[in-house]
Amino acid sequence: MADGGFADFTEIDTFWLTGDLRISPTEQIQFLQRLYRNELPFSDRAIATVKDIMIVEQTPEYTIRAKTGWALAPGIGWYVGYVEQHDNVYFFATNLDIRDQKDLPARAEVTRRCLKALSLL
Repeated sequence: MADGGFADFTEIDTFWLTGDLRISPTEQIQFLQRLYRNELPFSDRAIATVKDIMIVEQTPEYTIRAKTGWALAPGIGWYVGYVEQHDNVYFFATNLDIRDQKDLPARAEVTRRCLKALSLL
């Protein structure tokens, strides 16, 4: 933690990527599971709004809810979320090295390839 035992939030949009409060892929999944189960300390309405905003693809067979993240330095790119398929839910947290902006689409592309390989899409 930063000086005095407090987290440094000076970079409000990247603290979870590069700061004292970095989050691991396992922690990402645990957070997403709590979001999915409505176990976060927010109103049901707020959680439903976040879940709606997270929809990136919806078909009769599945729904993908996801969020991207990117820290320019040191070049960390995230794509986290979950796939709802009938009565099953599959969580994912993809973390890639990003050299520049042209690499950003790879976060979702790699994840989709993995999900397809697992026959989830």
